[in-house]
Amino acid sequence: MTKDDINRQDLKILQEKPSAEAQIMVKEDVYIIVTQAFCPNGHNLVGHGTHSFDGYPGICLLVQDQDQQGIVELSPFHGDHSKSGPAFTDGHKVKVLCPVCKAEFEVIGKCTCDEGELHSIYLSPKRQTAHQMAVCDVWGCYHSRVIDNNEIFSEFVDSSWQD
Repeated sequence: MTKDDINRQDLKILQEKPSAEAQIMVKEDVYIIVTQAFCPNGHNLVGHGTHSFDGYPGICLLVQDQDQQGIVELSPFHGDHSKSGPAFTDGHKVKVLCPVCKAEFEVIGKCTCDEGELHSIYLSPKRQTAHQMAVCDVWGCYHSRVIDNNEIFSEFVDSSWQD
């Protein structure tokens, strides 16, 4: 998929310019691109895989449920649902781990999908909560956010999940 597949209606960009620390790219004022992402132990999750998304490397995560596990590459474009890797059952909780050291990502809160929890992936090698992205641990839930300087930089809340 390409950046043109991003659901811009449900992606809300709440700040004008990212900090230098988080290394977030903003293209054409509508594309948020995560260029680095780190596990709790400091491993960079970007670029480990073989898949690219409109020329940018994906964010690699080890995902597992009761039946299987595998490396999933997420699109670095915030709001793009593209991913490469094994498929899991929609609506089921999965474990999200670092593909290098198998560390679990910290839970930072409940997801608005009501079933999942948001897990923190750091955007800086310093691994500060001021610069992070949050992803839901329910397969098929695309609610996520990018936090920069302790404020929500962009947020994706899929309107199809809302009542």
